[in-house]
Amino acid sequence: MSFKSVNEVEKFRYDDCCIVKRKDTEGDLVLEVEALIVKGNNSQNTNYTESYADVTQVIFKDATIVKGIKDGMRRYDADDNLIEEIKDIDLDDTTLNQLCNNLSGMYLQGIERVKDADDYVLFVEKANEDPYDTLPSDTYQINVHCGDVIVKWDRYLNKVQQM
Repeated sequence: MSFKSVNEVEKFRYDDCCIVKRKDTEGDLVLEVEALIVKGNNSQNTNYTESYADVTQVIFKDATIVKGIKDGMRRYDADDNLIEEIKDIDLDDTTLNQLCNNLSGMYLQGIERVKDADDYVLFVEKANEDPYDTLPSDTYQINVHCGDVIVKWDRYLNKVQQM
Protein backbone atom coordinates (compact mmCIF):
# COMPACT_ATOMS: atom_id res chain seq x y z
CA MET A 1 0.00 0.00 0.00
CA SER A 2 1.25 3.47 -0.87
CA PHE A 3 0.41 5.36 2.33
CA LYS A 4 1.17 4.18 5.87
CA SER A 5 0.27 6.09 9.02
CA VAL A 6 1.53 4.73 12.36
CA ASN A 7 -0.12 5.60 15.70
CA GLU A 8 -1.97 8.63 14.32
CA VAL A 9 -5.58 7.58 14.98
CA GLU A 10 -6.46 11.12 16.09
CA LYS A 11 -5.45 12.41 12.64
CA PHE A 12 -8.39 10.73 10.93
CA ARG A 13 -12.12 11.46 10.89
CA TYR A 14 -14.61 8.64 11.05
CA ASP A 15 -17.84 10.45 10.07
CA ASP A 16 -19.00 7.97 7.39
CA CYS A 17 -16.51 5.18 8.03
CA CYS A 18 -17.93 1.70 7.45
CA ILE A 19 -16.26 -1.60 8.31
CA VAL A 20 -16.17 -3.80 5.22
CA LYS A 21 -14.61 -6.84 6.85
CA ARG A 22 -12.47 -8.08 9.71
CA LYS A 23 -9.57 -10.43 9.26
CA ASP A 24 -6.95 -11.57 11.72
CA THR A 25 -3.40 -12.36 10.65
CA GLU A 26 -0.61 -13.64 12.90
CA GLY A 27 -1.99 -12.08 16.08
CA ASP A 28 -2.98 -8.81 14.40
CA LEU A 29 -6.54 -7.49 14.23
CA VAL A 30 -7.15 -6.08 10.75
CA LEU A 31 -10.21 -4.03 9.81
CA GLU A 32 -10.86 -3.11 6.20
CA VAL A 33 -12.84 0.13 6.11
CA GLU A 34 -14.31 2.54 3.58
CA ALA A 35 -14.89 6.31 3.72
CA LEU A 36 -12.11 7.06 6.21
CA ILE A 37 -11.18 10.75 6.14
CA VAL A 38 -7.49 11.67 6.36
CA LYS A 39 -7.08 14.99 8.17
CA GLY A 40 -4.83 17.69 6.78
CA ASN A 41 -2.34 17.33 9.63
CA ASN A 42 -1.73 13.60 9.02
CA SER A 43 1.91 12.82 8.20
CA GLN A 44 0.81 11.01 5.02
CA ASN A 45 -1.36 13.85 3.67
CA THR A 46 0.76 15.96 1.33
CA ASN A 47 -2.29 17.92 0.14
CA TYR A 48 -2.89 19.35 3.64
CA THR A 49 -6.65 19.20 3.07
CA GLU A 50 -9.08 16.61 4.38
CA SER A 51 -9.55 13.87 1.81
CA TYR A 52 -11.19 10.47 1.70
CA ALA A 53 -8.84 7.50 1.56
CA ASP A 54 -9.58 4.61 -0.75
CA VAL A 55 -10.32 1.24 0.88
CA THR A 56 -8.17 1.29 4.00
CA GLN A 57 -6.65 -1.30 6.31
CA VAL A 58 -6.53 -0.50 10.02
CA ILE A 59 -4.07 -2.92 11.62
CA PHE A 60 -3.79 -3.39 15.38
CA LYS A 61 -0.41 -5.12 15.87
CA ASP A 62 -0.27 -7.99 18.39
CA ALA A 63 -3.87 -7.32 19.36
CA THR A 64 -5.89 -8.72 22.22
CA ILE A 65 -9.51 -7.75 22.65
CA VAL A 66 -9.78 -6.89 26.33
CA LYS A 67 -13.42 -5.94 26.92
CA GLY A 68 -16.56 -4.58 25.36
CA ILE A 69 -19.36 -2.28 26.47
CA LYS A 70 -22.80 -1.77 25.00
CA ASP A 71 -23.49 1.94 25.43
CA GLY A 72 -26.48 2.99 27.44
CA MET A 73 -28.76 5.86 26.54
CA ARG A 74 -31.27 8.37 27.84
CA ARG A 75 -34.58 9.13 26.17
CA TYR A 76 -36.44 12.39 26.72
CA ASP A 77 -39.89 13.58 25.72
CA ALA A 78 -40.59 16.81 23.81
CA ASP A 79 -40.58 18.78 27.07
CA ASP A 80 -37.09 17.53 27.94
CA ASN A 81 -38.36 15.20 30.67
CA LEU A 82 -36.42 11.99 31.14
CA ILE A 83 -38.53 9.03 30.00
CA GLU A 84 -36.04 6.19 30.23
CA GLU A 85 -32.42 5.61 31.16
CA ILE A 86 -30.50 2.51 30.14
CA LYS A 87 -27.11 1.98 31.79
CA ASP A 88 -23.97 0.81 29.99
CA ILE A 89 -23.70 -2.98 29.87
CA ASP A 90 -20.38 -4.85 30.13
CA LEU A 91 -20.34 -7.58 27.49
CA ASP A 92 -19.58 -11.15 28.54
CA ASP A 93 -16.95 -13.07 26.54
CA THR A 94 -19.49 -14.87 24.34
CA THR A 95 -21.36 -11.69 23.40
CA LEU A 96 -18.09 -9.82 22.83
CA ASN A 97 -16.82 -12.57 20.51
CA GLN A 98 -20.10 -12.53 18.56
CA LEU A 99 -19.88 -8.75 18.21
CA CYS A 100 -16.26 -8.84 17.06
CA ASN A 101 -16.94 -11.63 14.56
CA ASN A 102 -19.82 -9.65 13.02
CA LEU A 103 -18.26 -6.20 12.54
CA SER A 104 -18.87 -6.18 8.77
CA GLY A 105 -21.45 -3.56 7.88
CA MET A 106 -21.05 -1.66 11.14
CA TYR A 107 -19.95 1.95 11.30
CA LEU A 108 -16.61 2.80 12.86
CA GLN A 109 -17.34 6.02 14.71
CA GLY A 110 -13.85 6.52 16.06
CA ILE A 111 -10.68 5.15 17.58
CA GLU A 112 -9.12 6.67 20.69
CA ARG A 113 -5.95 5.83 22.53
CA VAL A 114 -6.33 5.17 26.24
CA LYS A 115 -4.07 7.59 28.10
CA ASP A 116 -0.93 6.02 29.61
CA ALA A 117 -1.68 2.55 28.19
CA ASP A 118 -1.17 0.44 25.07
CA ASP A 119 -4.93 0.22 24.67
CA TYR A 120 -7.25 1.68 22.08
CA VAL A 121 -11.02 1.98 22.19
CA LEU A 122 -13.01 1.37 19.02
CA PHE A 123 -16.43 3.01 18.89
CA VAL A 124 -18.76 1.04 16.60
CA GLU A 125 -22.41 1.40 15.70
CA LYS A 126 -24.69 -1.31 14.42
CA ALA A 127 -26.87 0.23 11.73
CA ASN A 128 -30.61 -0.37 11.92
CA GLU A 129 -31.86 -2.84 9.33
CA ASP A 130 -34.43 -0.33 8.08
CA PRO A 131 -32.62 2.84 6.90
CA TYR A 132 -35.74 4.90 7.68
CA ASP A 133 -35.93 3.64 11.27
CA THR A 134 -35.58 6.60 13.65
CA LEU A 135 -35.02 4.54 16.78
CA PRO A 136 -31.55 4.74 18.30
CA SER A 137 -29.12 2.14 17.03
CA ASP A 138 -26.90 -0.01 19.22
CA THR A 139 -23.44 1.42 19.88
CA TYR A 140 -20.48 -0.34 21.43
CA GLN A 141 -17.01 0.31 22.78
CA ILE A 142 -14.38 -2.35 22.15
CA ASN A 143 -11.15 -2.09 24.12
CA VAL A 144 -8.12 -3.51 22.28
CA HIS A 145 -4.66 -3.96 23.81
CA CYS A 146 -2.02 -3.77 21.08
CA GLY A 147 1.37 -2.49 20.03
CA ASP A 148 1.01 -0.08 17.12
CA VAL A 149 -1.99 0.93 15.07
CA ILE A 150 -1.08 1.08 11.39
CA VAL A 151 -3.43 2.59 8.83
CA LYS A 152 -2.64 1.81 5.17
CA TRP A 153 -4.27 2.83 1.91
CA ASP A 154 -3.31 2.99 -1.78
CA ARG A 155 -4.69 6.29 -2.96
CA TYR A 156 -6.77 9.30 -2.11
CA LEU A 157 -10.26 9.84 -3.42
CA ASN A 158 -11.95 13.24 -3.47
CA LYS A 159 -11.57 16.06 -0.97
CA VAL A 160 -14.12 16.34 1.81
CA GLN A 161 -16.80 18.91 0.98
CA GLN A 162 -17.44 21.37 3.79
CA MET A 163 -21.06 22.46 4.20
